[in-house]
Amino acid sequence: MFNLKAKFMLAAAVLFIGGVSGANAQLVDGSTINVAVSSPFVLRDKTFEAGVYSIERTPSTADSPSVLILRGEGETMIFDTIIDRSNAAAENTQLVFETIGGTNYLSAIVVKGQTTKNGIARSKAQARAIADGVSVTQTVMIANTGF
Repeated sequence: MFNLKAKFMLAAAVLFIGGVSGANAQLVDGSTINVAVSSPFVLRDKTFEAGVYSIERTPSTADSPSVLILRGEGETMIFDTIIDRSNAAAENTQLVFETIGGTNYLSAIVVKGQTTKNGIARSKAQARAIADGVSVTQTVMIANTGF
């Protein structure tokens, strides 16, 4: 009985520690990605014009590392992301866009050296267009941020 209880406690501790370290592997608190986006794009059904944007975690320690802030000239949006995992560490910091019917949708944010990415769920408009057979292409923009 004791052996089973000890194994359970050890397994729970490993899962907890692994979960905490994995959750902190995204965009580090206090760091910012700055990127110049050359064409308009859509995030959560809101269109953002081409321009310089910064992306960072929310400053509150109570928020999940998947809650991010996008800031541009006169525009700000707080949005939630889905943490996706990869076997290989990212070689560059990237913004990933899906182009559907000529519209660019921000679909993921990847940070150099991380094995996770912040994915963004497709909107209803994206899902409808894909269901209607509109072609989808993926564009990767490498952010030169120093990390």
